Amino acid sequence: MGHKPRIDSQESLTPRYAHYRRWLCAAHPGLESRLVRGPMIRGTWREVSEKYEIILLDAFGVLNLGDQVIPGAPEAVAALQERGKTVRVVSNNASQSPAGIAKRLQKMGFNLSVEQIVSSGMAAVSFVAESDYRDRPYFLVGSEESVSAYAPNPERLMVNRSGSPLPLEAAESILFCSNRDYHGGAQEAELLRLLSKKRVPILLANPDLATPKPDGRLEAVAGYAAFDLAERFELKIVGIGKPFPPIFQEVKRCFPDVPAERFLMVGDTLDTDVLGAVVMGFGSCLTLSGACAGWGEALESLCDARGIRPDCVISSLGDFLLEC
Repeated sequence: MGHKPRIDSQESLTPRYAHYRRWLCAAHPGLESRLVRGPMIRGTWREVSEKYEIILLDAFGVLNLGDQVIPGAPEAVAALQERGKTVRVVSNNASQSPAGIAKRLQKMGFNLSVEQIVSSGMAAVSFVAESDYRDRPYFLVGSEESVSAYAPNPERLMVNRSGSPLPLEAAESILFCSNRDYHGGAQEAELLRLLSKKRVPILLANPDLATPKPDGRLEAVAGYAAFDLAERFELKIVGIGKPFPPIFQEVKRCFPDVPAERFLMVGDTLDTDVLGAVVMGFGSCLTLSGACAGWGEALESLCDARGIRPDCVISSLGDFLLEC
């Protein structure tokens, strides 16, 4: 299996993330001005969460970093539920099933059920079913779990499934869930063969460009690989996961009577979590425990560079322990 591309810094991601902001501002009049009005209030986690009814939590960078739990996060989630808050984990993870995500978090000490997981893979299933891509052949980039959990009618429509009755060139889109098994493997070779014959859009379940590792490194994930393809072959990208509306609509449809301003999205990235929350009219809270760790007083300059300001900023969910 080939190596993933190396990412040297958060700043190097700015040009690519800027595409997301530009696409969404073009689609949502008034978004440009709303994105730069966030007051960036520095407060305790209890203060920040108190006025919201539904708390949406990113996983990587908010609850955990890889296999390491962010200190105090399980206790903070338990306290939210004890206070009667509705909690959902909203993750761009499309390589694991909702049950797999829940099980992993439970092993880390989080009292979270599979019903509380909203993954970008789930949003992709709904998006495809409700779009012009329904019942059309596609090429899936993802793990075996991506296929079993999120592939629409794979026996009939997934062209790169073993034993598929369809040729590769029958694909009308690329459903990009995960780059876990992609680089240097059969998926990459087959996809390049497909794209040498025709151009098809990328349905991007996971728009994340990078995931922070416990040692501070940034690891390229699905969005980064998708961008490489899009730039090389001039492909259209259709966003599904954060910051794009489909994943948030997957949450919102479960609470149709709750006003948008009663939702709070807590995440560690400006360009997916905060940007997506502002698009939806949700409150936004940036935590400095993941991708923005170490920015501290320099956070203002990062927000200026990205043109995105959150409503609130906390150091981590673990602040909860300091408040007790």
